Amino acid sequence: ALQIENSEETDQGKYECVASNVEGVRYSSPANLYVRVRRVPPRFSILPTSHEIMPGGSVNITCVAVGSPMPYVKWMLNSEDLTPEDEMPVGRNVLELNGVRESANYTCVAMSSLGIIEAVSQIIVKSLPKPPGTPVVTETTATSITITWDSGNPDPVSYYIIQYRAKSPDSKYEVVDGITTTRYSIGGLSPNTEYEIRVSAFNTIGQGPPSEPVEARTGEQAPASPPRNIQARIISQNTMMVRWEEPEEPNGQIKGYLPGQPTKFQVGAVSDTSIELTWEPAYDKEGIISYELRYREGGVGTQVTKTFGPTSSYIVEGLRANTEYRFSLAAISSKGIGAFTNEIVQRTSQAKPSAPPQDVKCSSASSTALLVSWRPPPMENQNGALAGYVVRYQLVGTEAHTDPVEEPAVPPTSGQLLLQGLEKWTQYHVTVAAFTSVGLGPKSQPLLCRTDEDVPGAPPRRVEVEVLNSTALKVMWRSLLPGRQHGQIRGYQVHYVRVEDGESRGLPLIKDVMLADAQEMIIGELQPNTTYSITVAAYTTKGDGARSKPKLVVTKGAVPDLPLLSVRQDTETTALVQWQPPKAIPPGLDVQGYRLQFGRKDVTPLAILEFGPQERKYTATVHRGATYVFRLSAKSHSGFGEEAYQELTIPEEAPKGYPQITEGSNVTCCSLQLSWLPPLLADRSGTIIKYTVAYKEVGSAGAPRELSFPASETSCTINSLRPDSAYDIKVRAHTRVGAGPYSPPVQYRTVAFETDVPKNFTVKLVTKTTVLLTWKFPESRQPFRCTIEYNRQKMDVDARVTKALITNLRPNTTYDFRIVCQENNVGGLRHQVVARTAPPITFKKPEIDLSREPENILSIIFPPLEAKDMIRNMYVVVVPVKKGRGPIRNIKNPDEMDLEELLKDNSQKQQQSRTSRHRRQLDTRKPYIAACFKPTAMPSSFTLGNQVDYNGYLNRGLDPGQEYRMFVASPYTDVITAPDVDTQPVETGGDGLIWVVGPVLAVVFIICIVIAILLYKNVFMVLCILSLPSSKRKDSEPRTKCLLNNAEITPHHPTDPVEMRRINFQTPDSGLSSPLSEADFDYE
Repeated sequence: ALQIENSEETDQGKYECVASNVEGVRYSSPANLYVRVRRVPPRFSILPTSHEIMPGGSVNITCVAVGSPMPYVKWMLNSEDLTPEDEMPVGRNVLELNGVRESANYTCVAMSSLGIIEAVSQIIVKSLPKPPGTPVVTETTATSITITWDSGNPDPVSYYIIQYRAKSPDSKYEVVDGITTTRYSIGGLSPNTEYEIRVSAFNTIGQGPPSEPVEARTGEQAPASPPRNIQARIISQNTMMVRWEEPEEPNGQIKGYLPGQPTKFQVGAVSDTSIELTWEPAYDKEGIISYELRYREGGVGTQVTKTFGPTSSYIVEGLRANTEYRFSLAAISSKGIGAFTNEIVQRTSQAKPSAPPQDVKCSSASSTALLVSWRPPPMENQNGALAGYVVRYQLVGTEAHTDPVEEPAVPPTSGQLLLQGLEKWTQYHVTVAAFTSVGLGPKSQPLLCRTDEDVPGAPPRRVEVEVLNSTALKVMWRSLLPGRQHGQIRGYQVHYVRVEDGESRGLPLIKDVMLADAQEMIIGELQPNTTYSITVAAYTTKGDGARSKPKLVVTKGAVPDLPLLSVRQDTETTALVQWQPPKAIPPGLDVQGYRLQFGRKDVTPLAILEFGPQERKYTATVHRGATYVFRLSAKSHSGFGEEAYQELTIPEEAPKGYPQITEGSNVTCCSLQLSWLPPLLADRSGTIIKYTVAYKEVGSAGAPRELSFPASETSCTINSLRPDSAYDIKVRAHTRVGAGPYSPPVQYRTVAFETDVPKNFTVKLVTKTTVLLTWKFPESRQPFRCTIEYNRQKMDVDARVTKALITNLRPNTTYDFRIVCQENNVGGLRHQVVARTAPPITFKKPEIDLSREPENILSIIFPPLEAKDMIRNMYVVVVPVKKGRGPIRNIKNPDEMDLEELLKDNSQKQQQSRTSRHRRQLDTRKPYIAACFKPTAMPSSFTLGNQVDYNGYLNRGLDPGQEYRMFVASPYTDVITAPDVDTQPVETGGDGLIWVVGPVLAVVFIICIVIAILLYKNVFMVLCILSLPSSKRKDSEPRTKCLLNNAEITPHHPTDPVEMRRINFQTPDSGLSSPLSEADFDYE
């Protein structure tokens, strides 16, 4: 045996055992040896650190690296190796530095076979800073000198020190330190004095040597003291000689002597923004030409200078209230300005605060209280001693209807107030204002605050319970009204408990749905044929609210489990469906039969067949290329059980049928627009992926031209045709397998080429985003295609429509509209009109008044109306959303609605009688104008359906359960549902016959009800068509069969699912007409 100890990576390889003797050599099977080596690239476990040392100091730098294999570590200075290669340690290297004089960067290098890494340690040698450059004087005044200098130090400097002194034998240096810039203005100097200035730098070591000094002299200034030792002597009757000595502080070379000081300088009238000053003029033989007044705010404010002509009073305006000012005055003559008076001090009067309190904050103390805090206004804006604060608050959304609530005044020493008795989980706007003895200052910006949450104040509404099966219930409810939620609804809890003999058995069980917008829940795992009590409660983060009234329901009896179902294709057009009873059938539960629902997956509803308990299979007719759905459930005395589900996909093939070209094609001189229907469902043989349209001029040679269209398109336009020519058109469909047969050719003839275009092309109506264009076109003409061009956009229209609504335009913008009828690419005549859209009018979306009581009243709150001078009338438009079986088109934007039709409908109705009978006959599914208001008479709210006439527009009564939207030159409101309570119409006169006819109609109505009840007892749920015209009734009678009790249908005789659907769910294609005539549908 071969034993390897202390294996290394080099031991890895292939090993063979060789046996040899005199007869020969034999090799064993090779064995591979793999040596697992742990490889880790080098990394620093201890990085070298940077150091600051004194000149000549010593320092040790440690560097540690790890890896597998362990790396070698060395030190380098620039490109010089400090560690000899043969002495290079592994893992750790300490660099010892002694007598360091210069700063340098030392690099630690760790290397192994897996890589090389580096780290840098910076050694900084501290030293005193060098002297800065000689200062340069850049500016001088009478009391200051401004200098700049060069740092002169490459290393950072902490700050600079300036030393300056007057050039006199006994003067000493004055010091200014802490200067961080290289420019400084030395102030507080004496006028007309020469100074010597030098600068030195300071760093962490200390202060360096100073720079070379610079000399500079300050400028002159007016004398700071009056002349001294004034003496006067009378020489003659009209002559006096006056002697004096120059001032003690001349501040420069005396050029002459100026006027004296004004006398009796004092304060006159005082207000909050002005102070009047009065004085007696100073004497000067050459005459006073002006005065200079200097004043400043307090003792440290910025000095302000005012110069004005000779006078004995002056009013200083633009001052701040309750502020102390200092004033001094000097006279000016032709010789210059005289000495200033001593300062006088005066404070302005108090005023209202000019700024609101600061840092207004609000926090919720509870669900009915808010804690408001603030800080006083800035001192400069208080304008006097504060006398207190006023706090106001207002419910958000009621600003236009109610005034804010004002709390009693808060003392000036207090900075907070607790607002109590508020509504729960409600937003408020809070403002705070300060006041002085003069009056109230401005209020702070409204702060939006919300009270804390609380448990909901009411249970969910309209709780309903639906029994799904023997073990499951569906609980449905409506959310709480916003005013009763008292917080953000986090979810709902459904409590249910078993009930026996009117009493609960056991503890209630709770199902939790943590969705705020949830409105239903399914409860499973219940006991069959058992009574349960159901209650629902909403909850917030504070807890759950009140429960709804208990709903008692009984689950259905036990039903069988799902049966075993298998489906397979039997023949090309049939499928074999087989099943077995459920695996587990509880004792006492008998299977009484089966129900099979099946049909194409893309067609609803499914055909339904029922079988006896012993039947186990069924053969269904299927179509090629379709996927079929099969649902089978077993039936017991309590109903049908869970359904077994299977799908079966039949392979595709080429279509066996052809598309059918529909009537109503649009033919012009040079184009043809046609449409078609897909092949019959049974003949499609798969999914249609495209259509091919082939066309050819009659009598021409050659093959027809073909155009391909995707399956989503069932119409096309063929252009570049010859005028007054006949064409044969045919269409075929394609599946993934191939193409089907062409349809029989249909012949069309193009019209003769004409160049007439629509006439009287005008602008009918204009809104801020839409323009209604109209024109005239002969009724006898064939369909004629035209194009409306505007703003680099095109819109195809049929000239016979005589109008087009252009939408999505920009407000207050001019547009150029052209209508062009271009045929055969040779051009055509065009008409042009110019229109400007209306300017935008800011009008927010109306809101539903949810706080209005009772709940069966629908009220709308109008937002405030701006730009009233730009509006002539305001219309309230109501749009029904849906009702019964008649679909209502939902217009995306109110501006897209045809206002011409609305106004036309109203003008026609105004010409008719306004009786109650006529109002009941109005089409309740059309949009209509409910009211018209002048902008100056626009109410703040509006009640829908009160049957009151507003400026010629009837506010119709709303149909119970109908959903509506409405707008007033704004986006739609939220969907609102009319209450299930009949509104009482308001009679406006002209209906006196109702008191005579009413009792008669009531008696007739009661008799009809009695007859209907008698007939109902003798008829077994037969639905027959009664609305066929008399001309078609005879032809339709053989096909007028009962839908739910057709005696010709055996339980499982039909085999085609399409035929089963036609039997169980009649459609207009099967010969049955809709109970609603086509005239009842206004929208597609």
